[in-house]
Amino acid sequence: MRIIVFFIFLIFLIKPFKIYANEPFLAPYIENLKIKVKEDLKNKVPEDYIENIFSSPQLTYLPNIMIKSLTWKEEKLPYYQFLEKERIERAKAFLEENKNLLEDIEFVFGVEKEIIVAIFLVETDLGRKTGNFPVINVFYSLALSGEKELFEKFINNSEISLDDGNTKKRWEKRSNWGYKELLYFIEIAYLNNWDLFSIKGSIFGAFGFPQFVPKSYLIYGYDWDKDEKIDLYSIPDSLASIANYLKKEGYKKEESLEYKKRIIMKYNISEPYANTVLAIAENLKN
Repeated sequence: MRIIVFFIFLIFLIKPFKIYANEPFLAPYIENLKIKVKEDLKNKVPEDYIENIFSSPQLTYLPNIMIKSLTWKEEKLPYYQFLEKERIERAKAFLEENKNLLEDIEFVFGVEKEIIVAIFLVETDLGRKTGNFPVINVFYSLALSGEKELFEKFINNSEISLDDGNTKKRWEKRSNWGYKELLYFIEIAYLNNWDLFSIKGSIFGAFGFPQFVPKSYLIYGYDWDKDEKIDLYSIPDSLASIANYLKKEGYKKEESLEYKKRIIMKYNISEPYANTVLAIAENLKN
């Protein structure tokens, strides 16, 4: 499944209510999820590591994550703000400050430096806004919300009904996706010795400067500075990872704008997003 990346500026306006892991009525659902995670990560992550995660008071169930996912309106996002003069000028300054690095990355991956900077601008405002939701809690919440009996406790009097076929299909798809990303994230955190609860990102689990979900980190993450770790909060690794993503998806400098647009939409499945990235890049070239 392709990653869908969302604007960070809206994330800070969303305040999902919290239900902590030690709430008694959650216990059987959490236990079932823990058993499943241990089984699926068998021989990859030690059981005591997983046990520590599920017994942590920082592990938090956020039902509104799934509710927001099912009611998200991509077309209402104000992409136009990234074409404002102040942002374009900052992007130009960033490009100039990192010109040698960006030219090297462009040479290796065949992706114009202006496209790379444009995506960096739209995703996290050039690294200023990477999100404030613990990533582990996002995917944990999506996975746990796959329990129909549990999730329906939180959607009374809302616009969501799991009796609706389309809504139910999207709910199942998002829950399954969230569970798989939860597995990836736990495995990555274990292998990299991360402080798992300190990694924060968007309301839908994208983290770092390029806003990758865990699976994308594994597929497209790139260790540009050769320090034997992929750091999505490092400028060199992040810019190279953006370029690597586009290259692996088929980006070619010599292709038409329409072709490039289709590839950029694999980074974020949104036509307004891709149009904005191309418009920013054109501004930077000029």
